[in-house]
Amino acid sequence: MNRMMTVIRFTFLSRVRTKSFLVTTLIFAVALSAMINLPAIIAKFSSSDERTNIGFVGPETEVTRSLSAYLEKQETGIRLIPLGDAGSKEANAKLGNGKLEAKAVKGYLEWSDDAAAGFPRATYYAKSSMDASLTAKLRTGLQAVKAEIVVKDLGLTAEQRGKLNAPVSLKSVQVHEGTDGKTESQMKMAYVLVYALLFMLYMTVIGYGNMVATEITAEKSSRVMEVLITTVAPLKQMFGKIIGICLLGLVQIAVFLAVGAANLLIPQNLDKLQGLNINLSEVPLSLIGFFIVFYLLGYFIYATMFAAVGSLVSRTEEVGQAIMPVMFLIIGGFMIAVFGLQNPTAPWIVAMSYVPFFSPLIMFLRIGMSDPAWWEIGISIAVTTATMIALSWLAAKIYRVGVLMYGKRPSLRELRKAMKAFKVN
Repeated sequence: MNRMMTVIRFTFLSRVRTKSFLVTTLIFAVALSAMINLPAIIAKFSSSDERTNIGFVGPETEVTRSLSAYLEKQETGIRLIPLGDAGSKEANAKLGNGKLEAKAVKGYLEWSDDAAAGFPRATYYAKSSMDASLTAKLRTGLQAVKAEIVVKDLGLTAEQRGKLNAPVSLKSVQVHEGTDGKTESQMKMAYVLVYALLFMLYMTVIGYGNMVATEITAEKSSRVMEVLITTVAPLKQMFGKIIGICLLGLVQIAVFLAVGAANLLIPQNLDKLQGLNINLSEVPLSLIGFFIVFYLLGYFIYATMFAAVGSLVSRTEEVGQAIMPVMFLIIGGFMIAVFGLQNPTAPWIVAMSYVPFFSPLIMFLRIGMSDPAWWEIGISIAVTTATMIALSWLAAKIYRVGVLMYGKRPSLRELRKAMKAFKVN
């Protein structure tokens, strides 16, 4: 046990003190901070009155005044500017095009009568390709103005118009068996948190699993492995490296979580989260606990496979090609999880959450986004743990044989024959 602890300590300290680890952690922490604060940074460097100027030709009417007021009230970022009335359609077109050429406006509206609709027909002219977002805002504004004018013509009082235009209240609650369910705020928080943690789990398992394979191959190619194998039992050596690099990953995750939490607690970011109806105080601690559990299960399942593959390769240049099958499993699990974010209760998502290679991602997704029964979580953890133990035993045998094999990669028959000659110790 002391020798295994020595391997763990050496693996962890030799990596955590390297400039590459410190620089990488710092770069990702800065990038995370910049990403969280990006809206505030953009707002700070942008003009406080940076709005899109849209003109209109023709006389000012109730429609233009109401549309201008609507665009201002809804904070659409559009300012409606009167360009004047030249007296005829052709003259107005010339006037509007002149303003476009002078870049005084991004586009302009022209009105024409539409007796059948009871509301003027609007045509939007722009020099550049049409901005779908801008035209959608104009269309929404015109529809609101039309409804307001029609309602006013019906003779309704201001109170009646207010009731008619009042927004409908719709509260979303996710129903859970035996509980009051999740509110809309909790569901939004769960979605953001689950996606962030899924991505972190995916990236760290790939990154640190790859590191396990690369380190083993590097020691093997430099013949250091021949010395190590005589002083430390293969099983202890393999798990010493896996656990040491796992601790390295947990340290980096803790740094990223701390940086993320610190940035989200900045008042300007808290205000934006509240505007999106997201409350950080509603983050369930159980979700963080399950993240750690499934991170460890996922890491050890894939790290043992990476270690086994790394022991079969003689040169570090061959590692990338050798680990591709394992990478495909991780990528497949992540892609399934991304699709599952939209429908976490789909039968095929439920089925995939019991597949050991996918359950660290998929079952964690289900816990965050839906309400799986406790026995479902228990079965998933039990099956994944059993698979991890079986893979550890198999990987240890492959490792014991593979680290002493040089040259071309052994065939399955050669590997099986050699494995029978050794006991895992």
